[in-house]
Amino acid sequence: MIYCRGAVIISFNLKYTGKGTFLEGLKLLLVFVIMMVFLGRRVSLLPVLLGGSLLLAALYHTGPLAFLEMAWQATISPATLELEVILALIMLFEHLLGQQGYLDRMLRGLRGLIRNRRLVIALLPAFIGLMPSAGGALFSAPLVGRAASRTNIAAEEKSFINYYYRHIWEYFLPLYPGVLLASRLSGIPLPRLIAVLAPYGLLVILLGIPALRRIKIEAGDEGREEALAGEQAPAREFILSILPVLVVVALVLLFHVEVGLAVGVVLLYLLVRHRYTPVKFWHLCKKAVAVKTLLLVWGVMLFKEVLVDTRAVEGLPSILAMLPVPEFLLFGLISFLVGMMTGLMVACIGIVFPIVMSTVDGQMSLPLAVFVFIAGFTGNMLTPMHLCLALTVDFFKADLRKVLKMMVVPEVALLAVALAVYLVF
Repeated sequence: MIYCRGAVIISFNLKYTGKGTFLEGLKLLLVFVIMMVFLGRRVSLLPVLLGGSLLLAALYHTGPLAFLEMAWQATISPATLELEVILALIMLFEHLLGQQGYLDRMLRGLRGLIRNRRLVIALLPAFIGLMPSAGGALFSAPLVGRAASRTNIAAEEKSFINYYYRHIWEYFLPLYPGVLLASRLSGIPLPRLIAVLAPYGLLVILLGIPALRRIKIEAGDEGREEALAGEQAPAREFILSILPVLVVVALVLLFHVEVGLAVGVVLLYLLVRHRYTPVKFWHLCKKAVAVKTLLLVWGVMLFKEVLVDTRAVEGLPSILAMLPVPEFLLFGLISFLVGMMTGLMVACIGIVFPIVMSTVDGQMSLPLAVFVFIAGFTGNMLTPMHLCLALTVDFFKADLRKVLKMMVVPEVALLAVALAVYLVF
């Protein structure tokens, strides 16, 4: 699993509302609002992240040398280096599969097996989502793009499908560190927590169906699928073409191999099998590796580094504690905001659950744990700080605002269900 400095265990007391802490919290909210305004004006994410990092550091009295140290730490941290390597390997892997015709054959086989184009497009990121990797969105995006080729599906709709359906497993699959950390910090046995969270994964699928059905596909495109279906045995073609991806998933799920190593091993085999010379491999690297995307990842990691090092999140409880709302709603608000500001579920759980535990005297009920978890996940899914969203929008060249607008209804509905369940039980 990718190591994350954001998963720092921090304890707070919601009853403390000191003026200094309150002002510190306001600074963080101000920075985040300014970043959202610039993103709303269609400023690219990378300069917004860099500007937000600089402003956050300045407001929290971080000098130039200290900021440069944060930038250096973000650059050389194990989390950043591992993530950049994984993404570069995935870029090479995907491009090689495209060059050698694997992706085209995979989609022909899948379209022959499943005639519903929308279902085909949604299944691809869901399948890749079984791999707990921050680079998974970049893995599935080219597949979604291929499946949606020769259709009138907008870039924003492709981004929504790739991003939304990639995360259906993260709500309960114990391969994801957020679930494991929630169980460990709350003291709730993992099987009990998974049993209660699993229905939310199903609910996420159902809540995404209306948006999926609103996507229009021209009648001629569906007709082409029927023509493709009879060309070859679709099941055999699909299995053979998807075999490299299946091997990567199997190595990760069954043998617990790190994602980067699994992709690297399969990539090396394919390079040998298809007789890539050093010159041919160099050309593959030049075409496949997108430096802009790697810089975007660095920008996200820099913002997280500044957020953690300045301890900016510590001011949030003091602000929210002044609101005239029940305590459980305060927990939900804190979780939602931390999820939005970090864009990483491990960081959200690592920060918020200790806050809750310190306030409820170390006894967190299962309904409360689930509500706080879902609130954090909702914030995590509705923020450009989430690396998967940033990578997806960058890949499809989509309008971030439109993608987030599509995300709002299913995510808010999910949070409303979690709130209702908490109030009932």
